[in-house]
Amino acid sequence: MKKLRLILAAGLFLLLTGCFSQSVDDLYAPPRAPDDYLKLDNKINEVLNAGGEYAAPLTGELTQKVQLQDLDGDGVKEAIAFFRVSSSERPLKIYIYRQTGDDYEVAAIIEGEGSAINYVSYENLDDSPSKEIVVSWQMMSDQNHSLAAYSIHEDQVLELMRTNYTSFEICDLDQDGMDEIVVIQTGITEESNRVELYNYNDGMLALDSSAPLSRNVTGLPEGGVRTGYLQGNIPAVFVSSTYGHSGSEAVYSNTSYSQSGHITDIFAWKNGHIQNITLDAETGESDNTIRWYTAVTAKDINNDGILELPDPYALPDSGSTSIAVNFWAIRWRQYDINGNSHPVFTTYYNDQDGWYFILPEAWDGKITLSRNDVAGGGERAVIFSYWEGDASVDPAPFLIIYTLRGDNRFLRANMSGRFRLLEGDDDSDTIYAARFIQNSWDCGLDESGVKAHFALITNDWS
Repeated sequence: MKKLRLILAAGLFLLLTGCFSQSVDDLYAPPRAPDDYLKLDNKINEVLNAGGEYAAPLTGELTQKVQLQDLDGDGVKEAIAFFRVSSSERPLKIYIYRQTGDDYEVAAIIEGEGSAINYVSYENLDDSPSKEIVVSWQMMSDQNHSLAAYSIHEDQVLELMRTNYTSFEICDLDQDGMDEIVVIQTGITEESNRVELYNYNDGMLALDSSAPLSRNVTGLPEGGVRTGYLQGNIPAVFVSSTYGHSGSEAVYSNTSYSQSGHITDIFAWKNGHIQNITLDAETGESDNTIRWYTAVTAKDINNDGILELPDPYALPDSGSTSIAVNFWAIRWRQYDINGNSHPVFTTYYNDQDGWYFILPEAWDGKITLSRNDVAGGGERAVIFSYWEGDASVDPAPFLIIYTLRGDNRFLRANMSGRFRLLEGDDDSDTIYAARFIQNSWDCGLDESGVKAHFALITNDWS
């Protein structure tokens, strides 16, 4: 056994002095990049050493300072690097490096004015395999942006279009297999509130058509512009703007229901051009989409791929003497290409606790809600009561939905009469449970029905 240990020790010594003969510095040195990337780094350093600095895009999915894209469709990716050279008349630079053999060379440079590169994307705007570069330049004011699109042909930069904008989306609105640029413009005058569609024709990206936004819009809230689908899987752009008309008639102390509402215009490709399909020609507004409760926005509430718009209304509150609204129901509506709305279902939408409940049609006009939250925040309860609005009759509770947090949430979820609403939530920090209260009114649901009508609020991307 002693001889065997000596042989093993000798073998280990040979390994350490042979295959693992690097120095300590070598062992702890970071791995070297491949030679071609080192050569690319040398090219980039030429700009940095000449007074440039990195200026990566500020927003969007692509915010790296150096990006790789196959711009010309040959299967080999070009490197795109973003710089600011303050001494230059046009300080913002986008360098495009092409790999040639084992080295890189500058294929083209896109130059822009302003304080920053706000956004970049690479899109197929024509019928060629190459990609165009769409850039948002941020001007000296953070609120002022210029949108431009470029193609690179035989190492020459061709500017395809340029316009100021409030917001924009890139999508295939006319379903021809190529993306278009949809630009939203808001300004001081009604005429400046419009949506423009830029389409690729005869080698240029030109303004194809435009359509007006609703009258009385006062701006775009954050996240107010989205792409989605109408019934029949027809693509559309949904523009939800702040809206001030008739606001004096809706003065509530609740901050979500105030003088400033939202109005949604839906834009789609129809009869060969872009149209505002929800606009009423007589009023100049998309009247059916106006809402004064703005905490809930458009979403695919039933996960069928079609975007729904919310139509909120206040639920009766028997215990409140204030004009403020405490509980909201949301009618969710889909739209077709003609701007007609189609109901999906109605929910009590509890964004505070992260869930919603589909209200059966038989409950319409027959329920009121209240809360009973346990001190300390570990238990929050929403109580559904039968009540048809008669002030001389007390509401009759029939269902309670609990949001449970804290170390004893499992114990409270399993209290007598309670049942859990979601499967597989043992590892969650929050448990949702419910309990029926004996009542002479038949709500029409049993435990399985309550579970089927209950859902968590999720983001569309999650």
